[in-house]
Amino acid sequence: MRKTRMDKVITFDMLRAFDCLARTLNLSETAERLGVTRQTVRRHISDLETFKGGALFVLNRHSYALTQLGSGSLAGARSMLRQAESWSKSAVSGPNSSQHLEYAQFEDNDGRHYFSQQHPVSTVSQNGDAIVQKSLAAWGSALAQIEAPEMAEARPYLVVYRRSAQGWVCVEVGEKSAYAKWFGWKWSKSAIGRLSEEDHAGDEFNRFIAEAYERIHDEGGVRLDHLYAHLPRELSDSPIPVSFQRLLMGCIFPDGTPALAVLVSISRDVKINGLSTEDSHLVSQDLIEEFDQSL
Repeated sequence: MRKTRMDKVITFDMLRAFDCLARTLNLSETAERLGVTRQTVRRHISDLETFKGGALFVLNRHSYALTQLGSGSLAGARSMLRQAESWSKSAVSGPNSSQHLEYAQFEDNDGRHYFSQQHPVSTVSQNGDAIVQKSLAAWGSALAQIEAPEMAEARPYLVVYRRSAQGWVCVEVGEKSAYAKWFGWKWSKSAIGRLSEEDHAGDEFNRFIAEAYERIHDEGGVRLDHLYAHLPRELSDSPIPVSFQRLLMGCIFPDGTPALAVLVSISRDVKINGLSTEDSHLVSQDLIEEFDQSL
């Protein structure tokens, strides 16, 4: 009996291999990152290509490149991978039944906890940090146009992304942004044109926050979240506990294409269900004062 595409089932390992090879474009590095053999990576990619009905990669000498089918399939594969990883880690996620607001958490391989809780945008006026309030006002006055004069005061505090088939491409890092201060001058001056996944926050955290990016990009508008995470800084690979308010703003480039502006305000003034007092107290007051973003 002839084997058809319907006999194939997409697996978690196939998605991980596709995602990782798309990032590295190197078979040996992908195998090392995943802790498997090169042959196993090839088999996963081959199985996925059978399911998709075409090649996802082409091999140019010793480096791989995504085909048009591969580029077009990547966002969907990463979305499925995020959902599978969230489920496998017993992440608590989904809409709040009363307000349709999202809440998610996960525990990494080292036992560190991460939280994200969406809040109504209307609470910015009562509980938002000053920079969050002023950036939201600027976005409204600018009618979401990223280059409008009304956005000028907020721009130094923002990181701006453009969506591509490969992921979120950084097009601007504000010199006063929390990202620039956290990851350092060298990173902020080198980040333009790179994917958001290429920062030092780690793959798990980047996948954890990516779903919110997708929604604002696709649907427009603004979104407010309070987050708690453990992130490495410029001169250290050891993650540091940090809490922050995050404002996502769907914006428009001058050519009419969508942009995503991200504002982060490091703060202890966060409201997150399930965040223990012990964890919240790990965020130092010195850190809060260092990242004061008073306009």
